[in-house]
Formats: sequence, C-alpha cells, structure tokens
Amino acid sequence: MRLPILVLLGVAAVGSAWWWRSRGSGASEPEPLGTPTGVSEPARLGGDVPQDLLDILACPLDKQPVKRVGNYLVCQQCQRHYPIRDGIPVMLIDEALTPEQAAAAPS
Repeated sequence: MRLPILVLLGVAAVGSAWWWRSRGSGASEPEPLGTPTGVSEPARLGGDVPQDLLDILACPLDKQPVKRVGNYLVCQQCQRHYPIRDGIPVMLIDEALTPEQAAAAPS
C-alpha cells in the first residue's frame, strides 16, 4: 500500500522541480489578465465618434456637457480635454489634460 503513495509523491516532486526550473530559466510567463496581446502600436488620437454618443457624454468630474474640439472632448465648465483614441472617447479623469496641459501640448 505504501508503493502507490511513494510513486505519487515522486511524480509530484519531479513535476514541481520541473516547474521551478522552467520558471527560473527565462521561459516566458503567461500574460496577466487584462493585458492586450498582439498590440503592435499605440492607439491613435482621433477618429469618428457618432453624434448620438457625443450628445449624451458628460464630464465625469463635474457632470457638465462636453464638446468636440479636434481630437478631444472638452468640458464646457472645467475645460479638461478628454482624448478620443481610435474613435473611442476616453472619459477618465486621470487621462484628461488640464487646461494648462492642453495649452502646452502641441497641436
């Protein structure tokens, strides 16, 4: 009865040793969840945004309407510039340019 248990422990030991060695040998690790695979270039600024979507979007900071100015959606109150990347408005406060940053950014 001890032989099957010893065989099982031996297989587990060999498997864990193999895993540990392959992990430390520079073998590529799987990509973390949520990481895009095959992305070769960053998203381009601009693109077409449907008018019906523009009509309902609002600034996430102060909930005021936004209007399109070039490749950005600009809040009419706080003047933050939210980028449009590949036709998708990025309405994240952390991604927005402040009025000062937008004035200093090249056109």
